[in-house]
Amino acid sequence: MNYHLMIDDKFIDDFIKDAEQVAPGNNIFIIDAVKEQAKHVKSDRVHFAPHYTPAFRELVKNISSKDKVFIHWASESAIRFALTLDKNIPLGLFFWGGDVVEIPVSRFKHTIYGPLSLPYFEKHEEHDPVQWNLLKPKKLYRSFAKRYIHYKREQREIAHTRALFFERLNYFLNWNLLDHDWIKQHYTTRVAYKYFFYNFNPKPDDTAQVQGSGEKRPYTTILLGNSDTITNNHLEALRALSVFKNDPVKLVIPLSYRDGAYADFVEQQAIAIFGKEKVRALRGFLPRDEYYKQLDEVDVAVMYHYRPQAAGNTLALLYRGKKVFVHHNSTTFGLLKNNHATVFDSADISSLSFEEFSRPLTAGEIQQNITIVDQLFDQQEKMRVLKETLAGN
Repeated sequence: MNYHLMIDDKFIDDFIKDAEQVAPGNNIFIIDAVKEQAKHVKSDRVHFAPHYTPAFRELVKNISSKDKVFIHWASESAIRFALTLDKNIPLGLFFWGGDVVEIPVSRFKHTIYGPLSLPYFEKHEEHDPVQWNLLKPKKLYRSFAKRYIHYKREQREIAHTRALFFERLNYFLNWNLLDHDWIKQHYTTRVAYKYFFYNFNPKPDDTAQVQGSGEKRPYTTILLGNSDTITNNHLEALRALSVFKNDPVKLVIPLSYRDGAYADFVEQQAIAIFGKEKVRALRGFLPRDEYYKQLDEVDVAVMYHYRPQAAGNTLALLYRGKKVFVHHNSTTFGLLKNNHATVFDSADISSLSFEEFSRPLTAGEIQQNITIVDQLFDQQEKMRVLKETLAGN
């Protein structure tokens, strides 16, 4: 039996269909959430059981060396549970990105945040806030202690737990071998790479029609980032793009998913540079299909992530014939460049003229990008490996 420890996310339902296709009846899917709070997972095959609840313990009590355990999002609770398992039980991780390179939060911060974004992160998000309520002194003290007294010790404990986990891990499932290399560079591990990608479905039904669609506009529409997480390095991207503030541009900035404070800040910074009439912030969550339709209107996309992120956006844009800038620190950039895709380095933006920046791809470059992405994301090979992993002995 395959035990899948999962989170409530938009990719999970499709994965369940794939897993049941290759290994029918041989999977137990456990969502680390209560059903009433679930926003994305609709499958009737899942069990909603937060880790370490009696319901969770009941579901996993019979795991043996004949079974396999797979983690879909490396939360601390999932990792700590995995480390209680017998070492003869195969353990796999479906790699997402932020669940590894952002935890512990302080360990990799100098490599995933730019020089402008790092101070914001350190001030606003690296530490949990103090609950300044004098009417609840115990709560105030606990939050103060967590932020200022116990923080470094807790980070060391998390780092130690992660080191044990990667030393124990058997399978690393992902579509980018460079991410596997990153794991091996930062952890002592013999984990085996297995090819896999979630069905983020970036390809339109008719790529030729999409490439030729869209009304010609007297301005260039720039997509900046994919969410309101600080790892987008919005501040670095806005500084680079500021050289075009007097050119005919419009910025579209997706700023959804979180509580809004950082999104407010980014939107204000963009308006201060470009003016309100040139900035459109997408603050509400859009269904995947509707969001991809928004990408049809984009001319140039700028992804300033230093870590693996926004792969679905990047691939969807390449399929639509868009010009995409990805930072060279990102493993996504490395993979695409290694396979000769026509993508550009975000770090070079400020040195370009507006004509160089906004010049569209040629028909040949567009078709080459589509061919390359098709090869990198091979559905048949993915299903073959998934069957081998879930249905094999």
